[in-house]
Amino acid sequence: MANIDTSLRGLWAAIIMTVSLTIAIATTGIFWSTGMQVSGALAAGGTAFIGAATLGITVRRFVAA
Repeated sequence: MANIDTSLRGLWAAIIMTVSLTIAIATTGIFWSTGMQVSGALAAGGTAFIGAATLGITVRRFVAA
C-alpha cells in the first residue's frame, strides 16, 4: 500500500494545488469586485491559496495514514 501511495503523491499534489489556485482566483475576484484595492485583493487571494493548500495537504496526509 505504501508503494501505491508514493506513486500517487505527485498526482495528489497537483490536484490540491489546482484546487487551491482556483480558490485563490475566486477569492481575489470577490474581494476586488467589492471595491478593495488591488494589493488587498491579491493579499487575500494569496492568503486563501496558502490556507487551502496547507489544509488540503494536511487532510490528505490524515486520510492516507
